Order: sequence, then C-alpha cells, then structure tokens
Amino acid sequence: MRGTSPIPQKLLADMQAKGMTRSAPVLVRIYKQESELELWKQTNSGRYALLKTYPICRWSGQLGPKKVEGDRQVPEGFYSVAQSQMNPNSQYYLSFDVGYPNNFDRTLGRAGGDIMVHGGCSSRGCFAMTNDQMGEIYAVAREALQGGQGAFQVQSLPFRMTAENMVRNRRNPNYGFWQNLKEGADNFEVTKQPVQVAACGSRYVFNGQGGQACGMPKGDATVTAAVEQKRQHDAVEMAALAKSTPAVNTIYDDGGSNPLFAALSVDSHAIPGKDRPYSRVPRPTVVVLNESGAPATEADDKAARTATYSAAETLLMAEANLARRPVGPQKPEVVAKRQQVVYARLMGSEMPKPAAPKPEPVVVAAAEAPVAAAAPAPAADEQPFYARILSFGGSSDPAQKPATLQPSAPVEASAAGPAPAAQEERPFYQRWLGLGSDEPPAAESAPVTATVPQVSTAAVPLPPTRPKRTAVLPPVMLDGTQPALPKGGNAYATAN
Repeated sequence: MRGTSPIPQKLLADMQAKGMTRSAPVLVRIYKQESELELWKQTNSGRYALLKTYPICRWSGQLGPKKVEGDRQVPEGFYSVAQSQMNPNSQYYLSFDVGYPNNFDRTLGRAGGDIMVHGGCSSRGCFAMTNDQMGEIYAVAREALQGGQGAFQVQSLPFRMTAENMVRNRRNPNYGFWQNLKEGADNFEVTKQPVQVAACGSRYVFNGQGGQACGMPKGDATVTAAVEQKRQHDAVEMAALAKSTPAVNTIYDDGGSNPLFAALSVDSHAIPGKDRPYSRVPRPTVVVLNESGAPATEADDKAARTATYSAAETLLMAEANLARRPVGPQKPEVVAKRQQVVYARLMGSEMPKPAAPKPEPVVVAAAEAPVAAAAPAPAADEQPFYARILSFGGSSDPAQKPATLQPSAPVEASAAGPAPAAQEERPFYQRWLGLGSDEPPAAESAPVTATVPQVSTAAVPLPPTRPKRTAVLPPVMLDGTQPALPKGGNAYATAN
C-alpha cells in the first residue's frame, strides 16, 4: 500500500549524513509565495536541521490567512498534525490534514476545514504536491509519529520572513498579521525547535513571549533576549531597505505554483472552478504601491483592476461548483460586483471608480491647400492625351510655361460649402475641344452664395480656341461658274 511505502534509500542516506535517524521528530515549513515546502528533522544535537526542500506543484487563493469556507485560501499560521490526521487512503494519493482551524483561528471566528497537504498536483484550497514528493513526505512523517512524536508542527507562512520581503509587503492589508507570524518564525530561527504556540486575543503568542496579559507565564529569558536581538537587527535592515525598496502587492488569479511546474499542463481530470481553472498557472501580478498604499501609477491601477477581476471570476466559478450549480462563464456585471469585494480584501481599500476619460484633444483639420492663382503647366508627358494630340492647353516648352503665382488666402468653409471650380462647370466638350456650349444659359438657377476669394487670372494661360466659322463659300463649277442659289440664302451656310 502507498501508506506503508518505505523511505527511499537516498533520503535515508541524507538523514544519516546530517545526524538524523529515521524515527527522529519532524517539522514542516511552507512558503506560499516561493511555492516551497521544507522538511526539517531533529538531529543528534537536539536541534532541527533542514532535510529537504520540495517545490510545491499547486496552491490556491491569495497571500493572506484563510477566513471562510469556500474562499479557496490555504491558511497561514502555526498548526499541528497528529497520527489521526494522516490519510493513507486519500483520493489525492496520500495526504495529511494541517489542522485548520486552530485555537487562534477559532478565536477570530474563522471557518472552513479539510485543508490538506496531498498529492495529485491539483488544488482547491490545499497544498498540492506530486505523488512522488508526497510519498517521501508522508513516509518521513509516518516514521516520526510511529517513533514517538505525538504531533509535528506545520508552519504555513506567506513568504520567507526576511527583512526584504517584509519591506516589500509593508503596505499590504495583512502586514500586521504577518508581523505577528514573523515573531514565531524568528523564535524558530533562534532556537531551531518547534515553537510553543498560544492565542491571546487577536495575536499569536510564541514561547510565552507577550502572553502575560492572558495569564501566561513568561517564556525562557534566554530565548526572549535572542529573539529581541534578532528583531532589532531586522528593524535596522528594514529601515535601510525601505528607502530604496518600493512597496508592492502580489495578486494571483488563483494561487501559484513553483516555477518548476509553472509551464506544465494541468491534470486532464481537473475541473474548472473546482481544481485549476486554467491549463497553465499564470504568473502573479505585482502592483507597485505609493506610500498611501494605492497603486503608484495608472499602469499599476489597471493591473490591479485586471487581476482582481480575474480573481473574482475564479471565486464565482468555485462557489458555483460548491453549490453544485453549472460552472461556466460568469456575467460581467456579476463579476464586476464581486471584484469590489476582492479588491478591498487584497488592496486594503475600496476600488476607486474609473477615472473619467481625458477629453480627446481637438484636432483642427488642416485647411485645404491654398488656392493658387495659377498652377504650373504639367510636363508634356503629364498632360492629358488629348492635349498632347490636339496641342491644347498651352505650350509644352518649359520656357513658355507661366510662372507660379503666390497663393491667395485660404478659403474659409461656409454653410454652402466650398464653391466648385469654374473650370469644372464648363461642358466636357468645351474643356476638351475649346468649343462654346450650345446649351441655353442657366439664368433661372439659384445664385451661388458661397464666398469665393478673389483669384488673379492675369497669368492664367487660356486654352487656344479655333475661330468659329459661320459660312463657307459655295463650290465652283469646272467652267468657273457658280450654281444658282436658291432664293433667300446660301444653302451652305452652316456652322462647323
């Protein structure tokens, strides 16, 4: 059976090299942001040492504590795992319950349960490992419990509690809680022993330090002094880092994954909204904050809105699955309403209304090209074919081309619109062949009221016109005589 599989030989060799026995007590530390699980084990010296670090395949939710059932959050805090919480028959290969909620969580009214470390690499509120990883972790923990350890401690932390990480997250709404968790982490760093944990009001108390208000005895003075010295050292480092390190918030669509697994496809059996909603785990959105805790730039504000919208959509999908409703795309207006709640929880303030769009600058259309009194005559090869064939339109000799005149003032647009060019009003045969029109003048047409600028035509070349002939001489007979003409006129009086 999986639950009774032995510890791998290589891991046993590592234990021996570090002065550990297979039945020595264990301790687990989990870092959400780094997506790592550390397995610590007691050495022959009585202090604990790191045995192995495992990349976490998947965890769900956001940085911060778990508060309610169905929020997809993996908890943060100090928990305890006894033999009764080990599950060799888990549907996710192997698992153990971390012990959420503990007394501290219950004091604050936090709800939920069944938070596991398990195999299967798929999470809906748990820490998911690969099956091979879980086989090793389970075997080491099982041997320790069977060897006499009553329960082992699980320290679930948002990130490694370094001075730099604390400074980067100093504007997060969970920062006060994380400072409290850092006290417990510092106690472990100083002692390398499991930390004695108690709840006093809305705070954890570690090794009795600061629990006198709740009637707890003072802790070991040596440990208290060492922890205080570390706190002061970190405070000096944090003050220096704050001068050059921007505050940020890290927002996840739905939890994270160690970079080792980030590019791997999801288990084909995963259900959107129940396990992982995406085929790949997207990277978190890092929003830079100003000193008031708001997004520092418009780009950061847009990123925060986009990330919280995605997180809200994932939560709605999870709730639909929990209520056994159809899981599918959510209505945009419903997601937007839930986004307000998610934004406030992650950013610590209400989501501001979108800024009114800036008025678009009025682009004044460039005035039409100024009307020139005359344009230079086109080159011979640019003139229309009829002009080249019939020699209309002026001389092709460049020396004979009229000089370009200075442009007149631009034409202003009027209600009637720009006046049409006079040249375009002439019939096509007049423009092409230089002949007059045989159409009656449009005297009845409405006068044009558009204002037309005065345009000089002094140098405008006029197209050559052929003289209009009104009559031709009658033909002459071979004998030199003319035929008799009909009375009243010339039969050949025509217009050509």
